[in-house]
Amino acid sequence: MKVLFWIILFWSIGSLYGQTITGTWHGLLDVGKKLRLDIHVTQEAIGFSGKLDSPDQGAKDIPATKVEFSGGTFVFEVKNLGVSYTGTLKNDTIDGSFKQGEFTAKLLLSRKAVVVKKANRPQEPKGPFSYTETEVIFENSIEKFPLAGTLTLPKGDGPFPAVILVSGSGPQDRNEEILGHKPFWIIADFLTNQGFAVLRYDDRGTGQSKGVFASATSVELASDAESALDFMRSNPKIQKDKISIAGHSEGAMIAVMLAAKIKDIHSVVLMAGPAIPGGDLLLKQQFLINKASGVSEKMNKSIQRFNREIYKIVIEEKTLQTARPIIEKKVRKSLKNAKEKDLAGYNSKEELIQEALNNVCNPWMFYFIKYDPKNDLEKVNCHVLALNGSNDLQVPPKENLSAMEMHIPKSSKSLVFKELALLNHLFQECETGNITEYETIEQTIQPAVLKLMGDWLTSIQSH
Repeated sequence: MKVLFWIILFWSIGSLYGQTITGTWHGLLDVGKKLRLDIHVTQEAIGFSGKLDSPDQGAKDIPATKVEFSGGTFVFEVKNLGVSYTGTLKNDTIDGSFKQGEFTAKLLLSRKAVVVKKANRPQEPKGPFSYTETEVIFENSIEKFPLAGTLTLPKGDGPFPAVILVSGSGPQDRNEEILGHKPFWIIADFLTNQGFAVLRYDDRGTGQSKGVFASATSVELASDAESALDFMRSNPKIQKDKISIAGHSEGAMIAVMLAAKIKDIHSVVLMAGPAIPGGDLLLKQQFLINKASGVSEKMNKSIQRFNREIYKIVIEEKTLQTARPIIEKKVRKSLKNAKEKDLAGYNSKEELIQEALNNVCNPWMFYFIKYDPKNDLEKVNCHVLALNGSNDLQVPPKENLSAMEMHIPKSSKSLVFKELALLNHLFQECETGNITEYETIEQTIQPAVLKLMGDWLTSIQSH
């Protein structure tokens, strides 16, 4: 699910007093952990264009929604994530403030590359490998743009049973990289060594894949995963009736969407998969993360009440266009008497209002709030392995696993629903499950989770 450190930014700047703004700018954002940002600026016929890399998250070449430069001040926004940055050019630095939702932090950009100590990630696969790796390109069958990925194949002629990995929300590369962790690479390595062909791919508009991510809902992202399935079925080395979709977080939701639609999918592995309505899930996620982050109970409940009313509007309205003015009226009313302290980090009340609107009024969020997984879960008729960590604050296990078990029809297929003790949303062994722990934990994914997946996938091959 979307959390604070899924950074999608855009940049556009000009020249001031003879200084050039084109080239690459580097910064280090403190979100309870240090995240490097690299911003590339290019001169255009009118104004500038830019791209952003977040190396620690595997995000690269991310484009902008709004870029402005006036009087030495740079502004950029990413509407669908409610992200904004305002900075002032000073010699060879840009001194500014980064905001996303209620989070605000100073961000200084400079020409000098940021050097950080590489985090220890002992599970990262190291060659030589006992399998083959092939860079592949396949086409989205609806929008006709190329998606890039890596196919790992066991040695031998095959055909092999296969697994397609589908990442969680936010633009992610084929390794689902976050804070130096590369869980999909580790899963692919493990399962390929167990005899499975594994395809992992860059999300649309990310890494080497084309297409536009910012305007995509889960439906469009599901079409990417379905195109990956078509691609695997066309490969003579793949056992076409033994293909599993393994998704993490929103990727698990997409796996369910596909299993409901395509009846010959052999199995799905649902890692921290949503199974309750999107609006309800967001409320639970926000409450738990705010509580773990020290937000007072009074404030937390107030946030819940307001967001519940906003989500109700989204659910009742048929289109984003009709919902936005109603939501805007409510947001403006709630901020009518905002004090100066409430505007800390914002240039104006209007800026805060627009950010609040953009957090909700974007295609992905509008769809997700309205989506109820129950309708797709009831149509699943394949083998299911559903896993959740007991310390998962983003997709809480109690509500979501019980909903899956309730709605997926009982059958002769293998149906396993398992809560795993002391694991977080990334399936790391952890203390609290708070997202601030993700980077400091060296473990990328608990080895027992890998074994559980491998053993279960092997056990169903004869069925």
